[in-house]
Amino acid sequence: MEAIANVVMNRLGHEGFPKTICKVVMQGREQGDCQFSWWCDGHSDDAEEDKSYAIAKEIARKALNRQLKDRTGGALYFQQRKATSSWSAEYIKTVVVGEHVFYKPHGGTAK
Repeated sequence: MEAIANVVMNRLGHEGFPKTICKVVMQGREQGDCQFSWWCDGHSDDAEEDKSYAIAKEIARKALNRQLKDRTGGALYFQQRKATSSWSAEYIKTVVVGEHVFYKPHGGTAK
């Protein structure tokens, strides 16, 4: 959860991305291809487990207060470890966290 929050915060205000957290998270919905698939996957966003929800709220609080250490090395993109994509070869792999691989662009410019 922290690493995904890092990507959201890294995108915030970065050229090529929206200027608000909500718009960063919702980006792509208008084309039906959300940047963050959980936003438009059709599943309920209601918390099912109190403990996980409490952890998520604490991560969000830290991210909003700029207290969350960037575990991704400045990543602007990520994908599941098992996924294959044509776009990932264009980027620098920064780190693997759990089941996700994180990337940033060469030269720092988002595409």
